[in-house]
Amino acid sequence: MQHARLAAFWTVAGVLGTLAVFPYVLAINPTLVAQLPMPLPALVAAQTAQTGILLLLLSWVGLRLGQPIGLDSPFARALVGRTKLPAVSRRALAGAVLAGTAAGLLLLILDRLLQPLLPPTIQPLPAGVALWKRLLAAFYGGITEELLLRLFLMTLIAWGIWRTAYKAQLPPDATVFRAAIVVAAVLFGVAHLPAAALFWPLTPVVVARIIALNTLGGLAFGFVYWQWGLEYCMLAHFCADIVLQIVGGSG
Repeated sequence: MQHARLAAFWTVAGVLGTLAVFPYVLAINPTLVAQLPMPLPALVAAQTAQTGILLLLLSWVGLRLGQPIGLDSPFARALVGRTKLPAVSRRALAGAVLAGTAAGLLLLILDRLLQPLLPPTIQPLPAGVALWKRLLAAFYGGITEELLLRLFLMTLIAWGIWRTAYKAQLPPDATVFRAAIVVAAVLFGVAHLPAAALFWPLTPVVVARIIALNTLGGLAFGFVYWQWGLEYCMLAHFCADIVLQIVGGSG
């Protein structure tokens, strides 16, 4: 039951993160509403229900598999279980903020350097998106994406490697987590290709750029998750998105 209650907690947070990104999505694709097969409120309701069911299942799997190998959500687990909250680690807090901020700045720099290599856009890149919409979008990345990519996917990969290659010996070898971080980070990059396809043809240069840049971010977030837990990982991702969305004005 402890995993189920905690999964429900994160499901609510993840659904709110999904709702938060809608204003940004509509701002960068203003013709989307006219293309919808149903009224926008109905689509939002359907998307919310679908996301909630998916998050509930995947969060439970991630929590169930991750706790035995040290991948967990310690603050939320204590909150939901009504036990004493763990002490906030200054080292972990600083590490998460530094990792996220550095990742965001690195991605901005590399993105600017790669811009001349990109083909012409299919449609104009978003400009002038309101600050509050970009800020809300950061919650989707920091919460919902981390539930899907780190809590579920990275945990599942690490658990699978641990069970098969290391015969479930405890504590797991660091190689288990390093491999899971890399694989999940690459898949994190691949998952951004559909959004990129809205603006560019998926040429080899575009595909390499999207996967490489997002993989770098995924490596940072995965390392923080491994070292300090899901909440610090979410903070790192949020800091990276603040740099990209607020400082860089990235679309």
